[in-house]
Amino acid sequence: MTVPISKPSKPKADLPCLLCLHGGGTSALIFKIQTRRLQKLLANHFRFVFVDAPFEGEAGPGVLPYFEGMGPFYRWINSDGDDEGKVRPLLEKTMAEDGGNFVGVLGFSQGARLALGLLHERQEKRVGAFNNFGFGVFLCGTYPPLGLASALFPITPVAKFKDQQWDSRHEAVLTIPSVHVLGARDPFLIKSRLLVQCSEPSSRTVYKFDIGHHLPVMPADNQLLADSILNLHEDYQRQRQDHVLEQLEKSLEEVKVTELSYPI
Repeated sequence: MTVPISKPSKPKADLPCLLCLHGGGTSALIFKIQTRRLQKLLANHFRFVFVDAPFEGEAGPGVLPYFEGMGPFYRWINSDGDDEGKVRPLLEKTMAEDGGNFVGVLGFSQGARLALGLLHERQEKRVGAFNNFGFGVFLCGTYPPLGLASALFPITPVAKFKDQQWDSRHEAVLTIPSVHVLGARDPFLIKSRLLVQCSEPSSRTVYKFDIGHHLPVMPADNQLLADSILNLHEDYQRQRQDHVLEQLEKSLEEVKVTELSYPI
């Protein structure tokens, strides 16, 4: 299906939410600007919720001069040490204070690394603040994924990570549906491809647009991405409904068995 362009309006409080994680060396405000085209297309379907990462740092790749004077800039990784303990409380607080129904996570560059780590945690534990995430959107993602207190996806200081180093344990480790956007002219394309490999082939959709390390600009590319996100959400909603019906049928069957076991 094709998502019609939504007229700009005040977001409805009852719309499902997407947690939006900016790239390294940017900010929630910058990411909000970068995703404006996508937000316009999906304004009647989702609320986009943005959050600043906890660590200040220098501007990231491609941020300047376009966003000159829009600091401070933030990162999800503290290059001076291991501080992932600050990331989880920040995200949980953001989601709790918003109070919305968070159905998915969308991340760009370094934010995509964290998004994949959050989805993997949801996949393995099925409890906690991220339990309702049903899909992920990874935009020009880099590698490796970032986990929160995860042995598989440790938050590693940048200085200790070697470029393009592949860990075979990450092969198809994520089975939750996802869409990956790659840039044909992105200097980090190799890392984006490695992040793609972390998703199970049958559950991922991959687009390669003629862009650098930034979000899609062309209307057709954004429309395709918006369609994919909406399709992911609709599939997730159907799965949740099927699960509820399955549980209901199971409960009714148990009641029936109980009645047969204890005749009046």
